Amino acid sequence: MKKNNRRKNKRISVNLLAGETVGGRYHLPLLANLSETGLYIESPSGLDRPPAHDRVVELALPGARDLVWARCKVVRHDQRGFFQGHALEFVDISAHDRLQIRSYLQRCVGIA
Repeated sequence: MKKNNRRKNKRISVNLLAGETVGGRYHLPLLANLSETGLYIESPSGLDRPPAHDRVVELALPGARDLVWARCKVVRHDQRGFFQGHALEFVDISAHDRLQIRSYLQRCVGIA
C-alpha cells in the first residue's frame, strides 16, 4: 500500500462492521481502517447503493460505552477486485465520540 502524504493521522487496521446510511438506506460495510480524522470502509460490489458524497456512519467500538456517530464526506472511492472501498473523512462528530475513537486507537497500539 502506498503512503499518502496528505494524511494527518496514522491509520490503524481493524476488522469491524460499521453501520452506514447512504441515500436513506442502511448498510453494514466492513471497517478496514480507522484514524482520528476518518475511516476506510469496504463492501461487496454490486450492492444497491446510491452514489453519495456524504454518509452517516455508526461504530460500535470494542470497549466503548456508546455508539460513535459521525457525518462523513467521501474523499476517495476505489475498486479492489470484488470489493469497493470508500475513504471517508469526519465532518461532523462530537468531541465525546472523537475521544472514544482516540481511546480505542490507543488501546489498539498498546498506549492505553
